[in-house]
Amino acid sequence: MSDPLTLISNIRFHRRLKLETSYGRLAVSYADVGCPTGPVLLYLPGMFASRYLGIPIHAMAEQIGVRVLVIDRPGMGGSTDVPHSQRVNVWIDILPRVLSHVGISRVNLASHSAGTVYLLNTWARCRDLVGDVVGFFAPWVDPAHSRVPHMQMAQWIPERAFALWHRIPRFVVTRANSVLASSGVFMRQLSGSSGITTANSHGEEEEDEGNDSFLAANFRRMERDYAVSRGHAAELSKLAVRFMFAEETVGANGEALQCVRKGEGWDWGVCEDYGACARILADMERRQEGRKLTVLAYFAAKDALVGKKGQEYFGQCWAAPGVKEEIQLVSRVIAGSDHDAVAQSVEAWEEVLRLVRDADF
Repeated sequence: MSDPLTLISNIRFHRRLKLETSYGRLAVSYADVGCPTGPVLLYLPGMFASRYLGIPIHAMAEQIGVRVLVIDRPGMGGSTDVPHSQRVNVWIDILPRVLSHVGISRVNLASHSAGTVYLLNTWARCRDLVGDVVGFFAPWVDPAHSRVPHMQMAQWIPERAFALWHRIPRFVVTRANSVLASSGVFMRQLSGSSGITTANSHGEEEEDEGNDSFLAANFRRMERDYAVSRGHAAELSKLAVRFMFAEETVGANGEALQCVRKGEGWDWGVCEDYGACARILADMERRQEGRKLTVLAYFAAKDALVGKKGQEYFGQCWAAPGVKEEIQLVSRVIAGSDHDAVAQSVEAWEEVLRLVRDADF
């Protein structure tokens, strides 16, 4: 494996193009990593929707034989920012154009946290581009259903305060030498010190004792199976965050507003109601002759942003009559993980990547 700086500086992590779209001329930056000749997985990260969040998957995907595409959503990296109300529609407009540019006809889908909204819209509105595997990591749920108190409280924060959100993590990262979790919510010290608190399903704070051991176990798996030493993994994490915040991150403001359904014109597209969206997708899948999706959901053991109620609600939407007959959601809890760490589970990613590799195209 290349040294971390050489790897992260590789042109494959820094692709850029300009597109003529229905919303004008837009710049888009993206990473095209993993195995260049393999079937493709499109990864839609959480709130800080940056291509650098594909870095932890690269070594696994390369060895397993899957190509991974991670596109900076509007206002991230080199991707042009757009009004809050246009984020979902712009994504649906640019995605087929990016895939056409890179010569990809079909992508499997995986998302983390806030990326859920974009995955569901991609599935519903670009079905002809979607492959045979769909994976959700800690899927985001409307606070009205998750009932996590601090998420409900966030809906009462004045909208103008969200204009500063992207600057707060930037300050911490550049001044405190921290690693940013992919949802943009938690900061982890590189020392791996304990004492991180999360909220349980009742909104009560509790010590997250298992998270450090969970991440340590993942580092050991990466070192043993993919020749990525813990030192390299830690350095890559640090570099990824610093590279991310050296570029534009203003799009995180719109993502935060979108998550809590706040601001003029907020838009979740076809998944404003997850239950209704699941029924739409089930009807769509019923007409897909000879094709059957594998749909997976990985839930965190402790999820401060979605909580147990949010996880239960998400599962119930897919278990409803008329849905479960067409779409079988296979879900499981990743022991020891929290909302952000679940997206770093080597075990879960291996399952997704191997299913993508083995899918019959």
